[in-house]
Amino acid sequence: MLREDIERFNEWWFTGKIRKELALPFKRHVLSKILESLQDRQVLIIVGLRRIGKTTLLYQTIEKLLEKEEPVKILYFSFEDSSYDIKEVLSFYEKYVLKKPFEEAGKVYIFFDEIHYAKNWSSAIKQFYDLYPNIKFLISGSSSLLLSKEAFEKLAGRFFFLEVKPLTFLEFLEMRGIEFREDDIYSRRIEAYFLDYLRKAGFPEIVDWGNEAKIAEYIRNSVIDKIILKDIPLFFKTKDIVLMEKLVKIILSNPGSMININSLSRDLGENKITISNYLKFLEASLLVRTLSNFRPSAISSSRKLKKFYPAAPSLTFSYSKEIFERNLGLMLETYVVNSLDAKYYFRKGKREIDIILTKDNKIIPM
Repeated sequence: MLREDIERFNEWWFTGKIRKELALPFKRHVLSKILESLQDRQVLIIVGLRRIGKTTLLYQTIEKLLEKEEPVKILYFSFEDSSYDIKEVLSFYEKYVLKKPFEEAGKVYIFFDEIHYAKNWSSAIKQFYDLYPNIKFLISGSSSLLLSKEAFEKLAGRFFFLEVKPLTFLEFLEMRGIEFREDDIYSRRIEAYFLDYLRKAGFPEIVDWGNEAKIAEYIRNSVIDKIILKDIPLFFKTKDIVLMEKLVKIILSNPGSMININSLSRDLGENKITISNYLKFLEASLLVRTLSNFRPSAISSSRKLKKFYPAAPSLTFSYSKEIFERNLGLMLETYVVNSLDAKYYFRKGKREIDIILTKDNKIIPM
């Protein structure tokens, strides 16, 4: 069974090439950073929200490698629906594909997708990384907290971290074959495309879809429900799915709202610590983003109320078209917060600044 699964994932061992349905023709801008990393010794850890194209990026990297490398020197395996562990997969690859010890195999490229589903993955990667400098690992996952925690504990000094963001507006236009000029930026023509982008923001697979009901269903089923019903319960051992769904509903229907955990605890009749933990799990899953109230002291900022945003406006659209269209200003704010990778807002009394950026020791209010 292991042989069958591995061979199914690695058809280029037999054909010498990868199917276009896997390595899709459109190349996201972040691909260049992944290709540059092939020269580095360190493990590349790629994280990002579900369905934003991490697997496609891995396949496109493999496609590029096949231009100069022997097909058998490239291994891909996804652990999402697998019961195998990393050492089993690598042992099979060494014995039955390379047919020689790793230390005598020359340069080898290992792609492990959705690695957070594999048990003790960081220990296994550390062992093989230390033993075999000729192996280049590229690994992906959907939970930033899980990957970063594991990585920092076991892989210190052995990895680079790359977060793949949802599809940008410029990439959206390029995928649609729409020419964009600098003087178009405020035009009515581009504004119409931008509104369509906000409905689908982040997810390459639905760029050309026109049916709004199907767009919403895709995002709910493939992204939100998978995170709530599968990822978070598995990784964080949560049990109260109903509470998790309530918190997601609050954030998606009120982007940018400040959440007071004490008040929320009273309103929902739930434990404060549980609510606080569940909100952290949602953030770790990359489904939501938080902004802290800016203060010169990091400790002071952490004590203030946080603002919560969906990771993309399309998440709100999938929940309620009515809320999305009634609050286009908040949808734009959600887009800007995520595009700028914002971390702070400012509020004191009745005065508020939506976003505070800090760069090169400068404070930039927006």
